[in-house]
Amino acid sequence: MDCSVLYVREPEELKSAFSLVPDYLRTADGEVTNLMDLGIQLGRRFRSLKLWMVIRAFGVHGLREAIRHHCALAADLAARIDEHPAFERVAEVPFSTVCFRWTPPGTPEEQDAANERLLAHVNAAGPVFLSHTKLGGRLVLRIAIGNLRTEREHVDTAWRLLCEGVDAAQPSSG
Repeated sequence: MDCSVLYVREPEELKSAFSLVPDYLRTADGEVTNLMDLGIQLGRRFRSLKLWMVIRAFGVHGLREAIRHHCALAADLAARIDEHPAFERVAEVPFSTVCFRWTPPGTPEEQDAANERLLAHVNAAGPVFLSHTKLGGRLVLRIAIGNLRTEREHVDTAWRLLCEGVDAAQPSSG
């Protein structure tokens, strides 16, 4: 329970339920709301420090620009997927995650297996890492763009590896 809300009609009742206060936690100021009196967990992870450090390092403007850059890279990749006849995008791309699949001929099970092989091919190459998930009971490939150092060239590499994997899996004519 790192972040929670509990509304109570009688806060003094809740406070007395958790009242086991050693001397080092006692305060003389009765006006202060001491959050230790309102929950089981006395020590909480300081998760907000991570966000504070990012905002402090980049500023709100810098953070906005990084998010916009990642969203633009994802939108560009989504457009490439939409234009390619061998791929199908399976979810909207409002942020920086793109879910899609390869659609070779075959049953849904055969397509899922082909996508697993394509995923293994791309990840074995090394420079990028794709993950997968299930949407509508089907295996789909997933690219999440979020590393601060991710640039267009990295997305281009992922796209090249995907296309090479599809081309390599196509039966040769002749």
